[in-house]
Amino acid sequence: MTTYLINKNLSSCSSAIIRGSNTPFSSQLNDGPVLHIRLSDFELQVERLLNSSLRTRAIAVISSHHQNGTLVSVSREALEEGLYPGLRVTIARKMSHSVILLPYNATLYNKVHNYIYQTLTHYAPVVEPTVYGQYFADMSGMNRIYRNSVQAGYLIARDIHGKVNLASQIGISVNKLVSQITTAVVPEMIHRVEPGGEAHFLAPLTPEVLPIATEPMVNKLIRFLFLNEVKHIQEITAVPSDGAILFGKFHSQLYAESHGIDNSKVQPPQQRDCLVEQTVLTADTNDEEILQATVTNLAERLAYQLRRRQQVARLLTLEVHYTDGFKNVRRGSVTYHDDKTVIGEALRLFNLANYRRNRVRAIIIEARNFRPCVGQLHLFRAPRDERVSAALDHIRQEYGWESIQTGNSLLIPNTQDRAARVLLKNSAPLLPCSPAFKPVSSSLSAVSYC
Repeated sequence: MTTYLINKNLSSCSSAIIRGSNTPFSSQLNDGPVLHIRLSDFELQVERLLNSSLRTRAIAVISSHHQNGTLVSVSREALEEGLYPGLRVTIARKMSHSVILLPYNATLYNKVHNYIYQTLTHYAPVVEPTVYGQYFADMSGMNRIYRNSVQAGYLIARDIHGKVNLASQIGISVNKLVSQITTAVVPEMIHRVEPGGEAHFLAPLTPEVLPIATEPMVNKLIRFLFLNEVKHIQEITAVPSDGAILFGKFHSQLYAESHGIDNSKVQPPQQRDCLVEQTVLTADTNDEEILQATVTNLAERLAYQLRRRQQVARLLTLEVHYTDGFKNVRRGSVTYHDDKTVIGEALRLFNLANYRRNRVRAIIIEARNFRPCVGQLHLFRAPRDERVSAALDHIRQEYGWESIQTGNSLLIPNTQDRAARVLLKNSAPLLPCSPAFKPVSSSLSAVSYC
């Protein structure tokens, strides 16, 4: 958990602090206040919501039970035992035998995150969800519904606690930047920064609260110049010529953030037309055969979806995520949607991206910029690939995806056991020697039946 330094005189910037009581409100709702709703330790709160016995126990949410897994979120009790986010699982187990390590349940967190988002849409015209447990709400035009922004924040916090029993913090200011920093540094449930007081509010804080401080060059200069507070950055960037010499292209953004200037708008989530196939390997590996089999399996599923849409992807992106957190990305395109074309392009991108010797943890393939697949005859392209793909689609629609697979998919861990269960369940129609099995096309001779 990141700790930020905060001066005691911050209370002068606050118009009201609500601790769960019906406190009278005096400040009027200005045009366009932005609320940032933060549910601190979101993963831990959700886990304790499902299991009340964990509320007083030392727990930590981990990325993986593998030896290279890390701690994602750590409870206060676990922090007291010396654990911290980013620590390896193997070291955490040696340091504390009493801590409970919980796997990262992305499906559960996503459902709770979306449910809270739907709840917030009843209070604000525009709500922007960000990472798990954080949201922005634009309260423009709501001055006739709520007495002021603090009352709106109090109603939101009370409704979240009443529906999902999760604690939240709300920061209020004129823009997204200051509102988000407010919930990160102020422990109170609701805190409002008055319009015009953004620079004064940020002045006593450490530079780490500014998003631009994560840039390696900016962070190095801040440490080298001993800029321990945001007010030091405000002073050094006050003269444009001096700031431009020190920070170069980052000067204007550093000046704006240090003074609490942010012109970004609260935007609702936009549904992007894309297809994504991804997998997290059961065990991190750099085995080339297993990795290529995994890419083939993902590309085959993606090609199946493209054929159902009767489209091709002008942009195909492949991401390789390594154990040490490094990521490689390569981009290409596909002009046909048969298995051979999509798998070939995916393997080409993977060979370009996977040039490191580190073990791979996850692989993601994403398709965008769709175009209709024109059924035009090609003089120099054999129709066999399309017929094989169509035959495979027919079998999978009838008996399920795992009823027929390529042979190298058995190299993927746990795939062989899963394929055996499918055989036992649908043994009669799947065996090629069975009378009930009727091949759709003679082109299936090169495909392995699993």
